Amino acid sequence: MDGQGNGTQEAPKASYSVLKYDGYSLPEQYKALVYSKWLRSLRYGNEYFKLIDQESYFKVYHQFIEVLLAHHKTIVRLAVITDSPDTVLGFSVMWPGILHYVHVHADQRKQGIAKTLCKDFKTITHITNDGLKIWGKYPEVKFNPFEVV
Repeated sequence: MDGQGNGTQEAPKASYSVLKYDGYSLPEQYKALVYSKWLRSLRYGNEYFKLIDQESYFKVYHQFIEVLLAHHKTIVRLAVITDSPDTVLGFSVMWPGILHYVHVHADQRKQGIAKTLCKDFKTITHITNDGLKIWGKYPEVKFNPFEVV
């Protein structure tokens, strides 16, 4: 974390680079993408979230993400095309040791992008059906949706 929240660029990975921001300083164009992808992939990728009234889910969970992004511990990493940083391949939202959410576009999966975005965590707070398959490979990682205080 650079402490300034000005989007430091980490070492390039193949054809993409990783941008890192403090959650509260995430630029608006990236913030909109994080909200959209997180809300939709969690709602439609988790059987329990599908049961929540649609209007309530999108309204309240948007507020939840907003609070999480504003938290002083939050780090957002974005995998972007190196020559076109407006093209985002995926993102992660983390606190030290805690992965709140990771999303990689479907056509970019199985290339190691998620591993690059998620560093040093022992707890996850959100999970989708796809995430369940991956989580099984990491027995030391705990699922605790209450690890947000």
